[in-house]
Amino acid sequence: MVSYLMLLAVVLLTVYGQLVIKAGAIAHAAEANSGKLPYLVAMFTDVGVLSGLMAAVAASACWMLAIERLDVAYAYPFMALCFVLVPVGATFLFGERLPPIQLLGIGLIIIGVTINALGR
Repeated sequence: MVSYLMLLAVVLLTVYGQLVIKAGAIAHAAEANSGKLPYLVAMFTDVGVLSGLMAAVAASACWMLAIERLDVAYAYPFMALCFVLVPVGATFLFGERLPPIQLLGIGLIIIGVTINALGR
């Protein structure tokens, strides 16, 4: 049970990290116009962006705990759910569009992860 919670934590922390870093990129768009170095300094000193990077570290630790007891061949396909949740989150948070072909891809990912889970 703990392994499955760790797997869920990996996905949620990864999604959080991606979305909060995107929010930082939007917030620091002005620095991006000044050049790459000012942009990167702004990003690496942004508390939200730093929390996203820490989420990646926490996700790595959760991944280590998850695969301690789960087969990688079973657990790894669940990471594909990030490719579902990040675009959906970006749609709600940033107003990004999800074209029909991308929605089809998201549906196929969900089907693939479901088949993988049922195949165990």
